[in-house]
Amino acid sequence: MRKKYKLKSVVMMVFFVSMMVGVSFAAEDVVEKEKVYDVVITKELIKTADNFIVLFDSSSSMKEPFKDTGLTTLDAAKKFLKDRNEILPDLGYNAGLYLFTPFKPIYMMQKYDRDKFAAAIDQLPAKASGATLLQQGLRKLDGVLSGLSGRTVVFLFTDGYYSRMPGSMKPVEIAKGFADKYNVCFYVISTAKGDQEKAVLKAVASINECSRVVPFDQMYEKPVYLAGALFIIETRVEKYLTKYYHLADVKIDNILFDFDSAEIRSEYTDDLKVLGEFLKNNLSKYVTLTGFTDNTGSSEYNLGLARRRAESVAAYLNAEFNVSVGQIVTQWYGKDDPVTDNDTSDGRSQNRRVESIVMGFD
Repeated sequence: MRKKYKLKSVVMMVFFVSMMVGVSFAAEDVVEKEKVYDVVITKELIKTADNFIVLFDSSSSMKEPFKDTGLTTLDAAKKFLKDRNEILPDLGYNAGLYLFTPFKPIYMMQKYDRDKFAAAIDQLPAKASGATLLQQGLRKLDGVLSGLSGRTVVFLFTDGYYSRMPGSMKPVEIAKGFADKYNVCFYVISTAKGDQEKAVLKAVASINECSRVVPFDQMYEKPVYLAGALFIIETRVEKYLTKYYHLADVKIDNILFDFDSAEIRSEYTDDLKVLGEFLKNNLSKYVTLTGFTDNTGSSEYNLGLARRRAESVAAYLNAEFNVSVGQIVTQWYGKDDPVTDNDTSDGRSQNRRVESIVMGFD
């Protein structure tokens, strides 16, 4: 008799993004073949936002070469937008694309249309020039946000520079005002170089628990940084005998936490040692750490707690095994996507967790 099981949506979101960027499990020294009974048969896309806005930086700092790609940072950012647009499922979003150097609508806030949005990306400046007018761009955003309902994600491409004029509001103050008025999350796509500029962007991303800073160079290589920003995938599987590959050397269970705690329990140090040693010896691989909570408390508080849990595991791997920050992607979803119901103390304890997935196989 065939049985159906519901898989964790965020795990399948990571799997979905992995397929899109060409990740496969082909390293013979760290994988093994196993007989199992799971095969994916259905997927449902669940929106996590109703609107998204891309606030794009085309200032002179974007003319710098981007790694060894042969592209400028501006061209790399446009390429990334085009690639993501091609695979973004149309779930009925409203979307907008705006420059803020100076502020200019490229795709006025409207119903998302893939082809029209692609054409708008093509209209972005061919060359980087001008100053970074971050405050002006953020202030103009108020008029866009005021006409929207539901959750809005703002993808803010910026180097962190802004005009420091007497009496003017700082970017974090403007963003905090939006968070107080609107249901908005900032994904700050950072090209910042200096510590001062990085601190500015970190402050902007601290306005609420759903906002975050994503370094552009890391996101370009690991699009999984954006997993869950606009949608997750809820997947069902049909059970029958098949085969799959898994990481024999780094297969660890979920890391569970005590109530209202982000402290790593001693029982998980052996598992984390396996993971830490593997990452330290395989610098091209990386791990996604995704934090969750049970359903006790408010959504905002649980987002913060889930974030602290994921960052606690990340800090442990960095401190104990010198795993670089570039090998760790942290995500957090609070009480969303429980592995079991929250009706019992045992169920709640299973939901207070961090999930880990090793990625980056050629």
